[in-house]
Amino acid sequence: MPDQNHPTHRRRPATRRVLAAAGVLAAVGTAVPLIAQAAQPAKARTLTVAADGSGRYRTVQAAVDAARPGDRIRIAKGTYHEVVRVPAGKNGLTVTGATGNPADVVISYGNSAGTAKPGGGQLGTEGSATATFAAAGLTVENLTVENTFDRAAAHGQTGTQAVAVAAEGDRQVYRNDRIIGHQDTLLAWSPNATAQTRQYFTDDYVEGDVDMIFGNATAVLDHGTIQLDDDGAPAGGLNGFLTAANTEASHKYGLLITDSTVRSTAKDATYHLGRPWHPTASAVAQVVIRDTVLPAAIKSATPWTDMSGYAWRSARLTSYGNTGPGADTSADSPQLPAAQAGDYTAQAYLAGTDGWNPVAPSAQHGDSPGATSSVPATGDTRQVSEPRLPATTCATVPAGLTMPSRTADPGAEHTPPDTARIQHALDTCAQTGAGTVAVKLTADSAHDSFLTGPLTIHQGETLLLDSGVTLYGSRNPADYQLTGKPTCGTLATSSGGCKPLIGVAGANAGIETVRAADGGQGRIDGRGDQSILGTTTNWWQLATDAQKTGSNQNNPRLIQADNSDNFTLYHVDLLNSPNFHVVYNGGNGFTAWGVRIKTPATARNTDGIDPAGATNVTITDSFIMDGDDGIAIKAGNKPSSNITVSGNHFYGTHGISIGSETSAGVTNVLFRDNTLTGTDALGNASGSSTGIRIKSSPANGGKVTDIGYQNTCLDAVRAPLVLDTHYASGSGSHIPWFTGIVIDGVTAVHSPNGAKSTLVGWDSAQPLGLTLRQVNLDVTTVTAADAHLTVAGGSLLPSGPDVTVTKAAPTATSPSCTFPAYPTL
Repeated sequence: MPDQNHPTHRRRPATRRVLAAAGVLAAVGTAVPLIAQAAQPAKARTLTVAADGSGRYRTVQAAVDAARPGDRIRIAKGTYHEVVRVPAGKNGLTVTGATGNPADVVISYGNSAGTAKPGGGQLGTEGSATATFAAAGLTVENLTVENTFDRAAAHGQTGTQAVAVAAEGDRQVYRNDRIIGHQDTLLAWSPNATAQTRQYFTDDYVEGDVDMIFGNATAVLDHGTIQLDDDGAPAGGLNGFLTAANTEASHKYGLLITDSTVRSTAKDATYHLGRPWHPTASAVAQVVIRDTVLPAAIKSATPWTDMSGYAWRSARLTSYGNTGPGADTSADSPQLPAAQAGDYTAQAYLAGTDGWNPVAPSAQHGDSPGATSSVPATGDTRQVSEPRLPATTCATVPAGLTMPSRTADPGAEHTPPDTARIQHALDTCAQTGAGTVAVKLTADSAHDSFLTGPLTIHQGETLLLDSGVTLYGSRNPADYQLTGKPTCGTLATSSGGCKPLIGVAGANAGIETVRAADGGQGRIDGRGDQSILGTTTNWWQLATDAQKTGSNQNNPRLIQADNSDNFTLYHVDLLNSPNFHVVYNGGNGFTAWGVRIKTPATARNTDGIDPAGATNVTITDSFIMDGDDGIAIKAGNKPSSNITVSGNHFYGTHGISIGSETSAGVTNVLFRDNTLTGTDALGNASGSSTGIRIKSSPANGGKVTDIGYQNTCLDAVRAPLVLDTHYASGSGSHIPWFTGIVIDGVTAVHSPNGAKSTLVGWDSAQPLGLTLRQVNLDVTTVTAADAHLTVAGGSLLPSGPDVTVTKAAPTATSPSCTFPAYPTL
């Protein structure tokens, strides 16, 4: 890639990798062609590398030279000063750091494009790479690859491009890596410009300044952390460029950065999002940066710029749904139309002609340290990918209200004006086959609100909200009343008197919104903070009064889906529910993707998402703030199984929970890459701040088994781990038994005074069966009893009555953590 006039400034030191803030991690096994895998599965070998001689090879390149297609190269902790090249033909290799922490295993060299080649000439940009990966079906994980060339010390040398990683093969996966350089850090390259060459970078850290991510391949950076170095440019000056693609004009897809976080300590407006590299007449850069947090260092008013006389407007450079001070939607920041957003996802970029989908949670079952095989759970068995909005709109319902104070006039509050017309559209559009149509709620310049009582979504329908629309729930308890049940809106000896605001009955249904270019989503507001019509008490106060008096509140849930297979929640904001936000009862197939729940930690009994008697569930990429469990997986009358909860962020909740109803059994649940903060976005500390939680008692207990937790980050949480078979002192004959539980990688910071974990089985005959791997808590106080524990590393070493502890060698490290702020809604 040609050099350019770019001032030399101090290079920012390499930054330690942190767990990506928005985190869905895709862990992908070896992507060898299926025929090859089936033909010779027994011949795959693991080749070990250790600089101290304790492995079979002392250098990475020696192991690469010895490897056969499909082998695994496992590199011990250390720094390896060498240039590595995996040539084409060594397909299906996995190259992995042995500890699971990429900072532990470093491949480092300092060549540049201007470095002399043996025999004459210069290396050139591609030849400067510290590591070149040219084989197809390659997986590279848990490594740092850095180019240490110091441009400032090069004294005006030309050819200062210095590549860290050159990715040059199809169907490559880079996971949990650190890729560090200065100029031209990451080359995503197709040696044959017109060939299908796809690369997936997930949970990776990339650092540099000029043309950091560049090339002509189809490459996706998903849930990554990008560090823009501070080279000393003043505010409004120029430090560098995030991207420089040279996509072939015949290719629809080039570079995609999605669901990531860009960070920088550089001065404001010193970085462009990119410029179009145009080395050939057929190169027309294609870049989408979407759903990503952008810092003030980005030139938000002019994010794209020309390169070597080639105009950026001649290329294909767009944004979508970005947030942060560097995000902008002005004329010089072209936005992807919302109707096209579904065509520019990670899955769409990577599918190619063979349907490759490394993003699917069911593909996330590698066998590296810290990968899914280190826990007994595999989660959702479906091939889950990001949902797409329905292609067909059956009915459109325009907004007739505006409610800036979240209230309407008394007549509308007493008799919500939109219930009948929305329900009429839903009744009219019900489907009988497998297809799905939309009933769309739209806004105009003067009206953006709907006020409704309970609604029912039928088979094959998606209630689709425009990005500017808010659907408000009625405050009139009579609207929710169930016949023959306790009076809705009152205290009683039992609960269950209210219908949900939105009920779902039938397969292939959904509640989704059109996401705006600025990240805005449609919202459903249950108004739990406002007074129940005809009273001076709001729904949340009623729940508090029930606790004080030992009675039960009768409050409506926000959304409840009963026996609704293949139900989807997508890019929707759920606010201020009077009771639980989402309950999914008895169905097979539920996806919650990009859901943002925002209710104060002080609002009692406002669970986030509760799958109950459900199977094949994925909850991912969501932000959940509420006054009870963030997630509560239950199994009262029907088992719950095959559930994945990944890449979510929780605020002020009572934890990511299983229970308390477990009598029908809970099995195969995978929690992965979640963060939990003990306070909500309003500053309220949770009254029962908990991290990982499994709770039950003889009142409603059962067997909970094959449960895995990976890479969990806790901040200011009072009860980091709670596995309690005596929850709420319940009594009865349904004895709870928790066994086959693996907690792999926990970091807890800022735990408050009095923080304590609980690890208690039922008795010596039905003990808690738990493995703790690299569980590092800053407060290690723990109550333990009747437990068989295996402990591998970490700070927690429980003891207590009938507690046995088997120590094992640690094989990974606990996660390094960052905790994202709750997004602005």
